[in-house]
Amino acid sequence: MAKGKRIWWLSLSIWIALMVILSGFAPGAKEFVQANKDAGLPADAESIIADRQLEKYFPSEGGMPLFAVFHNEDGLTEEDVLSYAAVLESLETESSHGVVDVIPLTELKPEQRASFLAENEKTFFVPITLPKGLEGNDLHELVVSIKSEVAKKIDSDVEVSWTGPAGIASDAIELFSQADVVLLLSTVGLILVLLLVIYRSPLLTLIPLIGAAIVYAVVDRVIGLSASSGLFTAESQALSIMTILLFAVVTDYSLLIFSRYREELKKHESVNDAMRETMRHVREPIFFSGSTIVLGMATLFFAIYEPYRNFAPVFAIAAGAMLIAGLTLLPALFALIGRKAFWPIIPKYGDETIEKKTVWGKVANVVTKKPLLFMIPIMLLLLLGAWNVTNIDESYDMIESFPEDLSSRIGYDHLGKSFSQGSLAPGTLLFVSDEKLDMEKLMTVVEEIESKTGIDKVTVQSNPITEDEKNAKFSVTFTGNPYSVKAFDTVLELRSESNALLNEAGLADAQLFIAGESAKNADLRDINNRDTWLVMIAMTVLITIMLGLQTRSIIAPIYMMGTILLSYAATLGLSIVLFKLILDLDTLSYRIPLYSFVFLVALGVDYSIMLIARIREEMKVLPFDDAVRRGVEKTGGVISSAGLILAATFLVLATMPIYELKLFGIIMAIGILIDTFIVRPLLIPAILIVLGKWSFWPKKI
Repeated sequence: MAKGKRIWWLSLSIWIALMVILSGFAPGAKEFVQANKDAGLPADAESIIADRQLEKYFPSEGGMPLFAVFHNEDGLTEEDVLSYAAVLESLETESSHGVVDVIPLTELKPEQRASFLAENEKTFFVPITLPKGLEGNDLHELVVSIKSEVAKKIDSDVEVSWTGPAGIASDAIELFSQADVVLLLSTVGLILVLLLVIYRSPLLTLIPLIGAAIVYAVVDRVIGLSASSGLFTAESQALSIMTILLFAVVTDYSLLIFSRYREELKKHESVNDAMRETMRHVREPIFFSGSTIVLGMATLFFAIYEPYRNFAPVFAIAAGAMLIAGLTLLPALFALIGRKAFWPIIPKYGDETIEKKTVWGKVANVVTKKPLLFMIPIMLLLLLGAWNVTNIDESYDMIESFPEDLSSRIGYDHLGKSFSQGSLAPGTLLFVSDEKLDMEKLMTVVEEIESKTGIDKVTVQSNPITEDEKNAKFSVTFTGNPYSVKAFDTVLELRSESNALLNEAGLADAQLFIAGESAKNADLRDINNRDTWLVMIAMTVLITIMLGLQTRSIIAPIYMMGTILLSYAATLGLSIVLFKLILDLDTLSYRIPLYSFVFLVALGVDYSIMLIARIREEMKVLPFDDAVRRGVEKTGGVISSAGLILAATFLVLATMPIYELKLFGIIMAIGILIDTFIVRPLLIPAILIVLGKWSFWPKKI
């Protein structure tokens, strides 16, 4: 065996051995998917403190609510209501997860029971409180068992749906578990077809997928091993997006290696020499590309919101593995297959055939001759799109992301139409004092709170006061959607005015805590705003520094990062317009702006690095303008192919049942296409030509 080939065989063997060993003893990542505790909020968030206080003074409270919703267009009789209530009350037993608490509607007076029946008598609901501390798969298993048990005892002529925080959480888990396999197969199938159509080489279509499959097997087990050790929490959403990212980026690196390898095979008779020369040229862009992705994802560690922080290790592990694979596994696969990888169009040694001018060669020629003709209009269009970001409205209502035929969405809609929307997720007002509470004074505070515009009503809960009379609780229903900005603002208003209200009523020793979904989301909104700005700034600074190290320039990182940020803002602004016009959507999930920033910036840097690295290489033998022209011509095909494949793979997310992921996938596809076909091949070369000798200052040209 030739000495050169031993290196490639060793590299491949190590990866395969690692895959086999990890598959033998390490668990898969999906086995340890968990929900975030405390809704992902920190322990010092006011809503979480309120939950702890509620649990301390009213230990029977605090379980997650589940609503059983019964609907019949022909109407529900008193007999039906009593029958359904009795079925649910039979659930109130000790389960393996704890006690299921059902309001005893059969024991209430008819006028009390009527509050759970809609005025049109077509919808009836029963609140159920699940055991405290249930999250993730444990919560889902209990909800599924309750659904199954009730379905056996209910006539088919009534529509039964399950909603509320527990029903929504359970459906979210179910949706992701069903979609993961489809997502993986769709991603692989799409990449296979696109590679075959673009390059018409059967082996070339398989090499990236074989490499990605090996890397995925290793990454999946490393994440599973880390999650099982308690190092971090693995989430379904993170794993789904990681799968797409991994296959797409490995394919990008494969195409970069393939393109240069094809050039070098015409210059070197030895396959090993050709691959060594290939890696000499592509090692730097792959290293800096992978490093910027790792650093970009690692900035999520700075976030307070736990779901953001949990994304960081998953993607950092994946990006690190992709970087190592790009420098070892992928070149090994290409080198071991040799020239056959390009069959049926095999590059021959010594082939000096003059290549035809490619499309990107013609584009490069025009852009470098008339740079302002491209730079000014593109900049204006991107700035116009970026300006529309000021019109973004964020949504914190998870149910909006669910399919309309999902049980929790159906029940949610029935309750919203038949009852007040606020009743879907009522909050709790908890009064805590070192002295005995004067109920008359307390009711004065409650009446003042109830008079506020954002409050629908305040009602007395069961066992409203503790035996020592120092703590009391009331149920608060917000006006309109409890997941709306209006409800959040009302929570913040109550918090800011609570001391004044208590002092005016003569309860200076008391404290007011607000618990519930609206309170949690009010905290989440503030934390999300803080995290979004912090991560964006940290990522921008870190990647700019990395670009400075790669280009050995002060000016180059500024215009490279500037175009990436402008491209992101324009993408988000354009997407907002398209979603409004086509999908009639007025809001975006609060997580989409940050997630799309992290991925669009990290991936956009890839293409900038590929382009600039080739231009700097050509500058060693060509005048500056010719080097730019040659760099665009040589990388245009690789970048456009890679971008097309990357955009298409993110569009696979549009097949997911979660609307949030659909929109994220569409935004990513739009952003990647703008970056690939407008910013990288047109705008950056135009800027380079306009700046001229200052493009890589202080490096002399």
